[in-house]
Amino acid sequence: MQQLTDLFRIDWRQEAVGLIGGALFFGSWLLQAWESRRAGRSVVSTRFFVIRALAAALLAAEGLRTGSFSVFAVMAATGLLMLYNLRLTLRTPRD
Repeated sequence: MQQLTDLFRIDWRQEAVGLIGGALFFGSWLLQAWESRRAGRSVVSTRFFVIRALAAALLAAEGLRTGSFSVFAVMAATGLLMLYNLRLTLRTPRD
């Protein structure tokens, strides 16, 4: 771990929000693949949208922290889209 810190000059306290957001973003895809495999068809669940919205919020905050407007803009737009999809899935009656 120290070698990574030295190599990339990482301050883990500053990087925590972005790393957690990235882990959630990747984890949402793992969840989607697992749920799809179990269902035998492509599935995008309410949990996927919740995790993805949280990840987008954390990554947008990381974009602000690092001064990257492009990361902020893409993640903020992604977050809004995930909240919209979450609203639709919560309004849709279950089978």
